[in-house]
Amino acid sequence: MLKVPSKSIAWLDYLFIFRPTLFFPVWIMTLAGYSAFSIFNDKPIWWSVNIDWKVILYFVLITLATGATFILNQLKDIESDKENKKLFLISEEYIKAAVALKIAIGAIVVSLLIALILNWQLFIALAVCVLFGGYVYNYKPFVWKDKPILGVLINFISGLCLFLCGWIIAGHGQWRALFYSLPYLLAWTSVAILTTIPDKQGDKKTGKKTISLKYENKVTIWTAFVCLVLSFASGMYFHDPVISLSCLLAMPVYIIMLFRPTEAWVLRSVRYPILFIALTLCVEFPLFFIAILINFYLCRFYYISRFNLDYPTFQVEE
Repeated sequence: MLKVPSKSIAWLDYLFIFRPTLFFPVWIMTLAGYSAFSIFNDKPIWWSVNIDWKVILYFVLITLATGATFILNQLKDIESDKENKKLFLISEEYIKAAVALKIAIGAIVVSLLIALILNWQLFIALAVCVLFGGYVYNYKPFVWKDKPILGVLINFISGLCLFLCGWIIAGHGQWRALFYSLPYLLAWTSVAILTTIPDKQGDKKTGKKTISLKYENKVTIWTAFVCLVLSFASGMYFHDPVISLSCLLAMPVYIIMLFRPTEAWVLRSVRYPILFIALTLCVEFPLFFIAILINFYLCRFYYISRFNLDYPTFQVEE
């Protein structure tokens, strides 16, 4: 992998406080909503290489707004990030917290203002996503991130908003999206629940109360597995090949995790399902593969060069 001197790419810090590694689930959930609209309106898309610049602009706005909420999350998680030895940029003051806050607020204002001008329905869905994912999740009097069930609910609401954004971009009949989003939200919640396990020790030291801290790992893992099973079942019921196939591919990884509930298999159960649904969506939108490939290798280049970290990666050490 190409590596350059750390100082030569320090300017990229201002991009990476938006956490591009989390763009993958944001793009996937939004594109899933876009895909679902076509499937459930009898206009399935397969191997479409058309470029719609307005759709790309919508995705940029969604990425900018959600990236801003990731900055807000880091600003409120500085101590736990230090304990978990992750997300160095703000916690280790590569970028001052005051500067990061200004960037986040600016990104939210710009993205929502343009969304309001272009599509008021998209504006509402995106504004709700920012409200819950950025404010209710992090700030008083709510601070839902420190409440086990409400923390899961925030992830559920954020996933729903992203799915709705994709559906709205594709067309009309938003009430139907609430119905057909269920299998995707169950899969989304399943992965979100598992992500609390690797950060358990650091979260405990800083007083956070995630679902994996309130309940033992076994309960958390089984809850995630049940969510995946329900996601597969509802996807089959709705005759949705995208989520059904993705869940089917993820099922063996989850089953192994049930019998080997180590952190390594938890991490695999977080990373692989995201890969499976991304590749399934690439069958519909092959240009999406180029987007995720560019983002993946840009992230690897940055983290290897800047911090000598082999990240992101699908390799998990036992």
